[in-house]
Formats: sequence, C-alpha cells, structure tokens
Amino acid sequence: MNQQKIAASIVGAALLVGLFIILRSHPASVSDTTFHQQLLATENSLPTEAGKKNFLKRSYNLTQRVDAELVDLDSQIISCDANVDGLASGAGTMSGSCIDSSLIPAQSVKGKFMGGQCCSAMTDTVKYHEHLQKLQAYKSIPDIPLDPMHTPVEMAKKWIDYDKNTTLTPTEQKMYDDVYAISMEKPCCCKCWHYYTNEGIAKKMIKDGVWNAQQIAAYWDSSDICGA
Repeated sequence: MNQQKIAASIVGAALLVGLFIILRSHPASVSDTTFHQQLLATENSLPTEAGKKNFLKRSYNLTQRVDAELVDLDSQIISCDANVDGLASGAGTMSGSCIDSSLIPAQSVKGKFMGGQCCSAMTDTVKYHEHLQKLQAYKSIPDIPLDPMHTPVEMAKKWIDYDKNTTLTPTEQKMYDDVYAISMEKPCCCKCWHYYTNEGIAKKMIKDGVWNAQQIAAYWDSSDICGA
C-alpha cells in the first residue's frame, strides 16, 4: 500500500513538473495577449511608416515595452523631403525618409511636429538631452528650434524660405564656409527639410553679426536629428 502511495506521489510530482515546464516554455496568457494588442495599437497609431518601423525595431516585433519618450519621437513626422509647403498648406503630401519612402499625406500628420530619425531610430536619449541643454544657449534667437526633434511645420517653412531668399555677401559666405568646415554634423546628414532649416538659421546668425563660426557650428552639431 505504501509503495502504491509512493508511486502515486511520484507520478503526481512528475505531472506538476511537466506542467511547470510547459507553462515556462509556452507563457501565453490573457495578459500576454492584451500586452501584444496594446503594442499593436500603438504601432497602428503612428502616422508614418518610418515611425512604425522604428517602433517595431524598438519593441522587438511587438514583444517588449518601449519608453514613452521614444514612442513620442516615432509619433512625429519622419521625412527626408526638402519641401514642407504641402504640409504647411494642410492639403499636400511629403515624401518619406531613408527608413521608408512612403508618401505622407498632410491630413494624417495634422498637429504633429517635424521630427528626426530620418536615417535610423534614435537609441541614445542621453545624448539627445545633452543637446537640448546646449541649444538653450541660442534661445535669444526668435523662432529658433530649441528641440529640433519637435520643430513646428511653420517654423521649418520660415527658415527654409529665409534660406531660399537670402544671399550672403562674399565676406559672409567665407564665414559660412568656415562654419561648414568646423561642424561635425553640417546642416544635416542629408539635404532634407532640416538641412535647409539649419542653413537658413546659419545665414540669419551670420547676418546678425553676433555669433562667430564656432558658435554657429556648435548649434548645427547640437541640433542633430538623424538618429542612432
């Protein structure tokens, strides 16, 4: 009788161990399904295909939580287009980015900012916050983007138009060339809206005669938005 009880106990223990192993290797549950659905809903809410790809990468294909600050960056307008007129009018489109070239209808990004990560997803938020702190040195300049990852469309348009309509004198152009040589980032990594925004800002800083080449180059380097 005792042997039967012992055998039954062994079988019961074996069943419990087997069940534990199954649960460990197949942890699907109602909460896991809900978590996946929440991540999927966040992905679907992002307005650009580039933002969705960034989110998928960060969440390891919708299996891990993503920091809210990074989700916010993915929620902005990610584009390499040099022209923001279509967005400013509220009725046009804008091309995508190096991550995804799909067109961006103005209505789908209404109320959003011109963002960064045009070449890759941002991973170093520490560096991002360091840049935001450095940009405070330029807050006396009206309408300058102190958070380039959240640049209002109209602000970008203002500087792009200023760049287009402003010609530097030979002396001023020499200073611009010095800025370009000093800067690590240049106006931007590609000739997108941010490139011409920063070019316009540099021209204004040169025209004002207050900033030197090193200071303007430092602005460019601190306003990097490409990602990584």
